[in-house]
Amino acid sequence: MNETQLSSFNYQFDTNTGKCLYAQVGLHNESADSTEFINASIRVKPDDLPEGKDFMQLAMSDLITIAKKKLAADTAVKEEAPTTDKQ
Repeated sequence: MNETQLSSFNYQFDTNTGKCLYAQVGLHNESADSTEFINASIRVKPDDLPEGKDFMQLAMSDLITIAKKKLAADTAVKEEAPTTDKQ
């Protein structure tokens, strides 16, 4: 697959305070030689930002990088704890 690309980017603001609540980042990737593809919509929340930073202090490219890292973490194969069968 090629590098994952940006397909959409939106900020969501609180209409009362004007504060940015989150950024919604759309990511897309597809293999040129098959029908395999990835479409993801990742919500970057304040907790995902570097400590002491807010949305207006980060470049859009920084938020896209955070979203890509979240996508990788969300889709990574996780080791399951071994189970013991009690019969």
